[in-house]
Amino acid sequence: MKKLISGIVVMVMIILGGVFYMNQQSHNPDTGILDKQEVQLYKHGFRLLEEQIATYIKEHYAGVSKIEFSPIFIQGDNKHSMFSANVVPAIYDKHGNKTYLGRQVGEEDYGDFGSFWDVQLDFDGSDKEVIELKVDDQDVDVSGSKHLPEKAKLSSSKKIDENMAALIKDGQLKGVTKNGSGSPKAEIVYNTEIKKGEHWKWR
Repeated sequence: MKKLISGIVVMVMIILGGVFYMNQQSHNPDTGILDKQEVQLYKHGFRLLEEQIATYIKEHYAGVSKIEFSPIFIQGDNKHSMFSANVVPAIYDKHGNKTYLGRQVGEEDYGDFGSFWDVQLDFDGSDKEVIELKVDDQDVDVSGSKHLPEKAKLSSSKKIDENMAALIKDGQLKGVTKNGSGSPKAEIVYNTEIKKGEHWKWR
């Protein structure tokens, strides 16, 4: 009888453990580093960051046909290694060339786009989202915004401009120039999928 009861207890524990594991996996598409609430925070914050980057390029660079974003790549876990999240903007010109911001051009490395500098993501004391975008070296609160608010639009960006200038000079982008007419018909493809991996390998 005791063996039967012990067997039933073990079976119940195995079933409950399996249910808990499946529940965790369904709530954590990035395989467990972020919980469900954090996943929504990162999707929201990075969607606004992508809109900030894309809007600046679309409004300040002519000759761009498409702006596309990689998934949100996460690395580390803040336990054994530092956590980071980054996205890669890809720029297409009207000649069919595709190139990437935040990567090496010639001998020069250009800064990536993510949680280290461009967007700050957290929760306040009442568990509400806190999202801040960098504008002119200042952190601008966009927590309650579904789309990029006017206050978070970039009027200038040394980081993007220097990277774009290098890509144009290197011949990776053709027919692209910085001017006020911009590229009003440029297509924008946002991406808030979260993946574990190295963002610099994305193509």
